[in-house]
Amino acid sequence: MTRRSKQRGQAMVEFALIFPIFILLLVGLFDLGRVIWVNDTLATAAREAARYAIVHGAKSSCPVGPAPGGTVVTDPPATCPFPAPSRQAIKDVAQNWAAGTSADVTVHVCYGVVTTCTSDLDQAITPAVTTVRGTPVTVTVTSRVGLSIPSLVGFSGFDLSATSTMLVNH
Repeated sequence: MTRRSKQRGQAMVEFALIFPIFILLLVGLFDLGRVIWVNDTLATAAREAARYAIVHGAKSSCPVGPAPGGTVVTDPPATCPFPAPSRQAIKDVAQNWAAGTSADVTVHVCYGVVTTCTSDLDQAITPAVTTVRGTPVTVTVTSRVGLSIPSLVGFSGFDLSATSTMLVNH
C-alpha cells in the first residue's frame, strides 16, 4: 500500500513540473498564430486600400488622393466627406480592413515612385503628382502587436508592417 501512494506522489510532482512549461508553450503557440493573423490582415488592408485609391482616384463624384492637374475641388457632395486632395478616404478603408488587429494602426499613402512610404509625402514625378492613369500609389499599414509570454519578461511586442503598390487605373 505504501508503494502505490508513492507512485501517486511522483505523478503529482511530475505534473507540477511539466504543467507550467506546457502552458507557456500553448500560450506561445497562440501568440504565434496571432502574429500570423495580424500580418495577413495588414497585408489585406494595404492591398484593399491601394485598390480603393486606384479605382476611386479621379472620380468626379468623390475623388481621393491629390487632385489631378492642380484642380481645385469645390464644395463636395454629402456623399463625399473627404474629397481630393485628402487621403482620408483611403486611410479609412485601410483602418476598416485592419480593425481588430490593435488600436494603433497607422496608414500612410504615397503617390509617385517611392522606395519607402513612411509619411504622406509624394515623391516628385514629372509632371506634378496627380491621380492620372499610370501613377503608382503606395499604401503602408503598420500596427503594434503585443505578445503574452514575452510581456512577462518586459518585451512588449513589435511592429508589423505591410505595403502595397498599384498603378492608378481609371
